[in-house]
Amino acid sequence: LGHSGNDVSVRAADYVSPGYEYEQEIDPQEAARREQASKRVERTSKYFRQLGIFGFWGQLICSVVASVILTFSIVISGRPTAPVSTYLTSAGIVAAFLSVFWSFGYLRLADRLRNAIENPMKAPPRSSVVANLKNGLIINILGLGATLLGLQATVGVLVAKALTSSTPIYGAVGLPTGYNPVLALDVFLIQASGNTALSHFLGLVLTLELLRATTLSQPPPENVIPQAP
Repeated sequence: LGHSGNDVSVRAADYVSPGYEYEQEIDPQEAARREQASKRVERTSKYFRQLGIFGFWGQLICSVVASVILTFSIVISGRPTAPVSTYLTSAGIVAAFLSVFWSFGYLRLADRLRNAIENPMKAPPRSSVVANLKNGLIINILGLGATLLGLQATVGVLVAKALTSSTPIYGAVGLPTGYNPVLALDVFLIQASGNTALSHFLGLVLTLELLRATTLSQPPPENVIPQAP
C-alpha cells in the first residue's frame, strides 16, 4: 500500500518479455518493402486477371466456332473430305479447349495473388507459376502445329480436287466420269482450321506476355514477387 506509482509501473514492466518493445517497433525500411511487395502483388493479380479473362473468352469463342464448323461439315457431307486433315484439325481443337481450361487457371492464380496482397509471403512460388505458363505454351505450340498440318492437308486436297475435276459440257445429259467439284462444305474445313489457329495464337501471345511480366520482374528466385523479410 505504501509503494508509489512509479514502483508499480516498474514491477509491471518486469513481466513484459524483453523482445516485446522490439516486436512493436516497425523498421521503416521493412514497412516500405512490405508496402512495395503488396503493391506488386496487387498489380500482378490485376494483370493476370485481365489477360486471363481475355484469353479465356477469346479462345473459347474461337474453339466453339471451329468445333461447330467441323462437326457440321462432317455430318452434312457424310464423310470427311480428307481424313488426315480432319483428324489433325480435331486434335488442334481438342488442344484449343485444353488451352481454354489453362487460361481459366490463370484466373484462379489471379485470385490467389489477390488474397496475398495483405501478406506477400502467401504468394505462390515463382517457379510453379513459370512452370504453369510453360506448360500452357507447350499446349498451344502442339495444338497450333497440328492445326497447321491439318490446314495444309485440307488445302492440298482441295487443290487436287480442283485440278483433277473435269468441267462438264453445257447441255450434256450426265456429268463426266471423275467429276468431283470443290464444295462449300470443303471450304468450311479451312474456316475451322483458321479459327483453331487463331485460338492457339491468342493463347501463345497472352501466355508469352504473362511469362515476360513474371520473369522480367525483380523478385527473389523463389517467388513471383519479392517477399518482405
